[in-house]
Amino acid sequence: MIQSIKRNFTMMSVLLIPIGVAINFIGGQINSALKLPLFLDTIGTILNSILCGPWVGIATVIVGKAVGSITSPGYFAFILVSLGIAITVGNFSRKGFFTSIPKTLLAMLITAIVVAIIGSFVRVTFYGGLTGDGSSLIISALLANGKAMIESVFGVVFITNFIDKSLSILISLLIIRALPDRILSAYPYGEIYIDRKKRLKNV
Repeated sequence: MIQSIKRNFTMMSVLLIPIGVAINFIGGQINSALKLPLFLDTIGTILNSILCGPWVGIATVIVGKAVGSITSPGYFAFILVSLGIAITVGNFSRKGFFTSIPKTLLAMLITAIVVAIIGSFVRVTFYGGLTGDGSSLIISALLANGKAMIESVFGVVFITNFIDKSLSILISLLIIRALPDRILSAYPYGEIYIDRKKRLKNV
């Protein structure tokens, strides 16, 4: 484990952490302003986890939540969801899942399931199922029509997170694709995506 942590934390990885935190913050602010039934606040975490591994993703989450708790302390419990994303996405990247369309789609699905399980637990346990975001409006409508709390929360959280996390992964992969090879090579998992670019050029 110690060697894995050391491999993740290169100088470039450390410099990427505040950038990831800023991306998360901007995405979250856009979502809050538009009241979307999405989140958009984990793009930075996902980008860092794909490029640098789960440990850097975890560091991005911790730093981001520490800063975010100053302005939104009530949502700190959702750190569990963000940690789950960092660990899941980082390990998928390490195993090369984001280098082919079928594996990427599978990773998106599994990530959404993981987030739905953790997110539903957090929502029901700490917030009574409703948090005031766009998803809560849908959950409230389902509850008003007689649906059970857990069924309503899990269903909505899974659907919204499948869309949100798939979109966030796609955006992260597009960013990575746009990066020059010399920059990618400075990150722990960068070579994986350099090799993918070479394969695409040879097709």
